[in-house]
Amino acid sequence: MRSMPALLACLLAVAGCDRPLPERAAVMQEGVGRVQVDVRANGTDLIPVTLLVPATAEGALRGEGRLPAVVYVHGGAVSPARYEWQAVELARRGLVVALPRHPNDLAFFGIDFGRAARRLLVESGEGLLAGRVDASRVAVMGHSLGGVVAVKLALGGGFQAVVVQASFPDPADDARLASLTVPTLFLAGQGDCQAREAQVRAGWEKMASPSALAVLEGVTHFQFTDSDADDVRRGCPPVTPLADAHARITEASAAFLEAAFAQPPGTGEATLRRITGATVEAR
Repeated sequence: MRSMPALLACLLAVAGCDRPLPERAAVMQEGVGRVQVDVRANGTDLIPVTLLVPATAEGALRGEGRLPAVVYVHGGAVSPARYEWQAVELARRGLVVALPRHPNDLAFFGIDFGRAARRLLVESGEGLLAGRVDASRVAVMGHSLGGVVAVKLALGGGFQAVVVQASFPDPADDARLASLTVPTLFLAGQGDCQAREAQVRAGWEKMASPSALAVLEGVTHFQFTDSDADDVRRGCPPVTPLADAHARITEASAAFLEAAFAQPPGTGEATLRRITGATVEAR
């Protein structure tokens, strides 16, 4: 017969508690730290979450007071590691970014994983993030399939802004979209052969105000990741260099998030319009 401590350990292994965050991040480059941690979702699923944070040279959290944050949902069959470049750029600007990994790299198989990542950000009672993330300034972002899931997560509440990259909402959610009144940004790549500009626009047109659509000149589907080699393999070679595409994506996402977290919240339309190669509509 098992002892009570052993039985308790077995129960904890099933129900689980999040592993405490370390006090410091591993510094991956100047101003940015990285932490890998496992958290519980759905009571039993143990999921890996990568955190990119604004960090001092010693790996402590940089900045004063409570910081804004982002949960980033990766695209279908694309590793979240391929979006770390976006997380690094946002962390440099003072945001904490969580990238949960989904089963088989398909977010539809773990929609609630994004909510578990949000809980990690705002409820950590000890370690690096203890009391440091502002629960009233948490956005959800996603690319491709991740954009579909990002909208679903936002419809469930708890997120104050949404960024949809090269994607559009699930038609099954159409009846609920009018209830989503937090600021939203849709980013379309003008050279995207998968989530075409017209499809992204049609999805954006279903959203409530305040919302903005930014079409980025020459940007392709996989330029939202760390490489556009998949565009080439799929017969959609980019005409815009990857570095330029990344700069436009970063500027648009950062400008929108700054405005969305302001009081009163907005879309940052004026700043978006100043981005080279961006055509912007807003309402």
